[in-house]
Amino acid sequence: MKIAIIGAGPSGLAAAITFQRYKVMPSIFERKDKVGELFNHVGGLLKVINRPVRDPLVYLKKKCGIEILPNSVIKKIVMKGPSVEGVVSGNNLGYMTLRGQSEDSLENQLYKKLVVPVNFNVEADYKDLKDKYDYVIIATGNSQIPKELGCWQELVSTWVRVASVIGNFEVNTLIMWINTLYTKSGYVYLMPYNEKRAVLAMVIPYISKEELQYYWDTFLKVEKLDVDIINMVDLTHDSGNCFPHQYENLLFVGNAGGAIEPFLGFGTFNSILSGVIAAESVLKGRNFEQEIKPLSEANIKMLEFRKALDLMDNDSLDKFIKVLTFPPVKRLIYHTNFNAIKYGAFFMKHTFNRERNKPYNQRKKV
Repeated sequence: MKIAIIGAGPSGLAAAITFQRYKVMPSIFERKDKVGELFNHVGGLLKVINRPVRDPLVYLKKKCGIEILPNSVIKKIVMKGPSVEGVVSGNNLGYMTLRGQSEDSLENQLYKKLVVPVNFNVEADYKDLKDKYDYVIIATGNSQIPKELGCWQELVSTWVRVASVIGNFEVNTLIMWINTLYTKSGYVYLMPYNEKRAVLAMVIPYISKEELQYYWDTFLKVEKLDVDIINMVDLTHDSGNCFPHQYENLLFVGNAGGAIEPFLGFGTFNSILSGVIAAESVLKGRNFEQEIKPLSEANIKMLEFRKALDLMDNDSLDKFIKVLTFPPVKRLIYHTNFNAIKYGAFFMKHTFNRERNKPYNQRKKV
């Protein structure tokens, strides 16, 4: 069986690791000269996002044979609203992982598990490869190819600014800010590398790159953070629904397969898992569309959260934080395996759809 993989990001590497575990050695093509995004940063894996999976890293190790070591465990989440602040604490609320080209990044951890070489500095053409290989895994990290083939429905387009900052930080603490004044219906988060260095990132949907600078400046002016910015990068994230996930002998995984969820823009776990699912579907003769369906359905549920968040004003955001950190709700969401995404999406859909159908000046503040 001849397999080609375009892209050596998390999903492409996960697919390659799975193939080689079954003694099938794929050809891997990567347009860069090494694995990992060009900028180093810290990414999050929140347990609550991936329910009913209890622990994403344990799941990947036990179910997929892929072990990933995090940079740190998240033990506290601080949510800062326009006028309220909520805190959630626990022994393990999720993980912070290194991303990029550093030695211990998630990408390099996966790369080190490969025994097959990666063809670097190659701009692979799927049109050429699809005739030479039995299957081609599209793991390019973007939606360009599924868009070309009419397999992509855009859900949310987001601008993201990622800055490396120097200051004093609590290593196991994730801080999030939400305020329509400077995040619209997005958010800002801070994740530490260590006690002195962190990533400060702004994630805002439905804006232009030029508008991003305005919101960034407003955030820094309002919050007056005691940090020094050492470098920044701006990029876009497209969250979308890919269907079908297989077009002839092309299989779309990772961001190309719609792995980025439309609520907060997390996608690492889904990217890795989609690569594994694609490889196992090919190897075991399974229906890839059916196997990937739970991930797609979870993203549609996330879309209800996104639509609800798009409607909220600052009063609503403050109330939202109060609900999430109300002790009984907090215990249920963060300290059990309750599928908050599944049932929360149902609540959001039936609560906010009624408001969306009303004229704007008649809507209630949620």
